[in-house]
Amino acid sequence: MSVNLNQTNIDLDDPNFRSVFANLQGNILKGHGRDYARHVFFCLGSDEVANRQWIWQMSEKVTSMLEQGQQHQAFKLQGKHDHLFVNLMLSASGYRKLGILREQWPDDPAFLAGMKDLDQRYDTSPRGDHKPTANPLNDDLSQWESDFSQDLDGMLILALSGPLAEAEKALTDLVAEVAQSLDGIGHIAVVQHGHVMRNDKQQVIEHFGFVDGVSNPKFLFSELTEEYRNGGYSNNDPSAPLNLVMVPDPGGDHASFGTYVVYRKLQQNIKGFWQRADMLANTLSENADRKISAEYAGALCVGRFQDGTPISEQSGDGWTNLFNNFNFDDDAEGLKCPLHAHVRKTNPRGDTVRQFNSPPTIERSRRIVRRGISFGETERHPAQEWTEAGLLFLSFQASIVDQFIFMQHTWCNSEKFLHEDVGLDPLVGQLKATEVPKPQSWSKGWGSPTAEQVSFSFSGVVRMKGGEYFFMPSLHFLKNLPV
Repeated sequence: MSVNLNQTNIDLDDPNFRSVFANLQGNILKGHGRDYARHVFFCLGSDEVANRQWIWQMSEKVTSMLEQGQQHQAFKLQGKHDHLFVNLMLSASGYRKLGILREQWPDDPAFLAGMKDLDQRYDTSPRGDHKPTANPLNDDLSQWESDFSQDLDGMLILALSGPLAEAEKALTDLVAEVAQSLDGIGHIAVVQHGHVMRNDKQQVIEHFGFVDGVSNPKFLFSELTEEYRNGGYSNNDPSAPLNLVMVPDPGGDHASFGTYVVYRKLQQNIKGFWQRADMLANTLSENADRKISAEYAGALCVGRFQDGTPISEQSGDGWTNLFNNFNFDDDAEGLKCPLHAHVRKTNPRGDTVRQFNSPPTIERSRRIVRRGISFGETERHPAQEWTEAGLLFLSFQASIVDQFIFMQHTWCNSEKFLHEDVGLDPLVGQLKATEVPKPQSWSKGWGSPTAEQVSFSFSGVVRMKGGEYFFMPSLHFLKNLPV
């Protein structure tokens, strides 16, 4: 049967999807759930046959969605993730080195150009104004780590859980095995070490200390059921159709699907973030009837408190922790959650419907699936700025141009979204290297239309250190390369 990618709320045991899930790589519709990972970037050589043989060899280790579901069931019974999880993805340069027919390549223009191509032009306006933009992400390649400046043909994700020492040793050994298997064919270009960070409640957090991944789109019945138990979805529908993230694999059969991958290494200035938050808090406290804390100022920047509580939601008893079941219908002017707050820039929850009369389906189609993991030091209160710590950002989407690039360029990087003088996303907004961000406007009184507004510039706490665009192909494609 043909697969309807408009479907959502899929059961992993649905027999109609068994062949699709056996062919689809894991981690796409549901995160792999491991605590430790190695991102192994590799370069292939000039021997196309040897390259295909190596990819075919690696495909035997790749975890399918079907296997991931079976492993998750075992985890619920045994309480541990002791299975190795593996993803394999290829860049456009990797496809070139396979020597396969051009019609078997994915065709997203950003994927084909690669992240280092700053001349490729993209139409990133909401309705398409036919004035394409070059370098829509405002990347500065001079700031990239040298390892990311070379052509990276592909990446393996190797992930495990378990005791730290055991997992780290196993992953180190696995990377050594990959290096040995590449001997005479290509080489490992760079390896990034990822690890999950958690707060006292065992929630996954990033280095600034905020709960991460709360608002990811949900595709599976099990995750939507859990979301319902955690507060429902009367005010926000977290479900997403499969076509938000899955596309037909041009190199596979009728049951073959893949996804486009955005990889960006983001260094975080932890000390600098909280210094700026403290300065913002002091600015908001001046001549005010209450002392505003750095924690509150940080929540204004993010749009959530560190435990995930939305800053837009408050009842007579205090903050209401709805996690994901909220929207901005009662806060169109940004008097509760600033219009420039990170979670509002990246997920407007109806803002574009009100402001531009845009169909809700268009706004929801911009969503991405985030599967990133932290890297570097775990110290939450470092003595220095710009320590070796941050996020290995990974997003999956059906279109790099219409989803990630649009979101980053048109929403996060735009000082005019939703309207004039809103300012950058305080966390990931990025202007060109020669431009200076304008101050954002911050209210001294939560929800008050008469409260004084103050100008304060909050930006520059995240640096982009390198990355690439990939395609994560189907197992059918990987296992049927001509060798």
